[in-house]
Order: sequence, then structure tokens, then C-alpha cells
Amino acid sequence: MHETLASAVAAVHRKCDEVVRDPLLDPAQSELLLAFFARARAGEVSLMADPAALPLLVGLCECGKANVDLAAGCTLYHRALRLFDDGSEHDLAAPGGPRRARVADNAALALTMVALDTLAAAVPAGRAEAARLSLRRHSLRAVAARHRELGGTITGGEASVRAHNADKSSGFALSAELAAVAAGCEPERVAAYCRIGEATAEIRQIDDDLHDLFVGPRRCDRERDAPSFPLACFAARARAAEQAELQRLRAELPGSLDAIRELLLAGPAARACAAAMEAARRAVHAEVAALFPAGSALDLHAEFVDAVVAELYRRLRLA
Repeated sequence: MHETLASAVAAVHRKCDEVVRDPLLDPAQSELLLAFFARARAGEVSLMADPAALPLLVGLCECGKANVDLAAGCTLYHRALRLFDDGSEHDLAAPGGPRRARVADNAALALTMVALDTLAAAVPAGRAEAARLSLRRHSLRAVAARHRELGGTITGGEASVRAHNADKSSGFALSAELAAVAAGCEPERVAAYCRIGEATAEIRQIDDDLHDLFVGPRRCDRERDAPSFPLACFAARARAAEQAELQRLRAELPGSLDAIRELLLAGPAARACAAAMEAARRAVHAEVAALFPAGSALDLHAEFVDAVVAELYRRLRLA
């Protein structure tokens, strides 16, 4: 099954490349997007980390055939959201200075348009309305989260940050849900796939938030004051003296980054993040087992989330 999935993912990559070579796009923009795709693919840590993997597995499990076009549409949508993120504009080989953000926004808009077109063509006509409603719901969640983040209107509470992250990362739920809709699943199974996507998104978002604690940030959430689940966990559990120390260290960024890392890893924040990821991992396993008690290709996805959480445990032991 791994080889079947690898072949399908490669087909999705070819489809995405073909889509952005549309002659209606400016040739320079097409080349910019192709380079962006190549850079994003090189950064995926495994086959299962590719945004096409989950929707492809849904199709393989439900109807024995990977819906390459739908997975391509989901991938294009995922890449568009990445470019709309103000930190991801640096993944684009665009001119520097103030033009970079504008070029990135325009590229993201182009990807959004071709993603919608690709998705519309990939869903059977009889299921188009259900797909439209799914796309509308998850897209509005994502853009609402982005608006709150840009406006600085997210409260720092743990539950609030967790809900914000679920909306911001709703593309994972969208891809699993759309694949189930396109495969002709009944509403209960569609909802189960959506829950798998939601739990996967939580694992990956917390993993992203923890990344700079172990590796060092490409763009620091603490400098941007962006919502961070580890910081929210710290605020909810740390003693007053620890919170005062964090505020002091934040005022001394970037030179205090190592000290902030040590403070968060030594306290309850990292353990709370691990507990949240473990709960989401168990949720994925429960949903997969309920859908396919005898096992299925979706076990590959369950193994992937196991690996992500296991890596966090390994890093915590070494910290």
C-alpha cells in the first residue's frame, strides 16, 4: 500500500505542476509557484506528511481508487493557505522588500482560484452541493482565524488558542471531508473523516508551535505575539514568578531565546502539549478503528500521527 500511495502522491504533484502552468497565468508567476511547490515538497518529512496523503487514503479505502484530482485540489488549497500566512511568504523566491508580501498574496490568490477550479472538476455532480457546503464552512473558519490573528483579537487562554488553531488548520478536516464526500460516503462516515482531519490538524499545529523550542524558529511566535499553544499552556499553569520571568525574557528577544526555551521545557507547558497531542492521537486511532475494524490503508495515517507524537516524546526526554 505504501508504494500505491507513493505513486498517487507523485501523480498529485504532477497534476499541481500542470495546473499552475496554465497559459492564462503569467509565465514568471508559474515558475515562482513551481519553485514554491518544490521547496514545500522538499520540506515534507515523510510521504504521509504530504497534504495529498490523507485525501488519497480516504479514496483508496472507500472506493479502492485514489482521487488524484481531488487530492491535487486539496493540495493547492493547502499551499494557498500557507502563502496567505505572513510568515510563509519567505518560502517564495520573490523579490525582497515591500513587494514580497504583495507578490505572495497574489500568488496565494492564484492558487486559491486554481484550487477551487480543480476541486469543482474532481467532485461528481451529484455530490457537488455537499462539497460546496464543506468548502464554504472550512474556508470561512480559516479566514476568520486569520482575521483574528491579524487583528490581535485572540485572547491568550488555552481553550481560546486551541479553538483558534482548529479553525486556522481546518484545511486538514476539509481535505478528509471532501474526499469522503467525493467517494459517496454517508454523512456519518463523512463526519468521522472530518474528525480524523481535525485531530490530525491539532497534532500538527502543536508540533509546529513546539518546533522553535527544539530547533529554533524560522519566524518566532513570541516575537510576533501570535497565538501559541505552548505559551497558553504555560500561562494557565505557571506560577506568578515563572510568568514574570517569561515577560522579562520576552523583552530581551532575540538574545533570550535559549532561556525562554529552557523555561518552557522545564515547566508544565511541554507536558500539557504532549498530553493534548496524545489525546488527539488516540482520537485518530479510535475513528480509524471504528471506520475499519478489520484494518485498512488508513492505518498508514494512524502510524504517521504515532510517529509525530513519538518524536515529541523523544525530544522531551533529551531536553
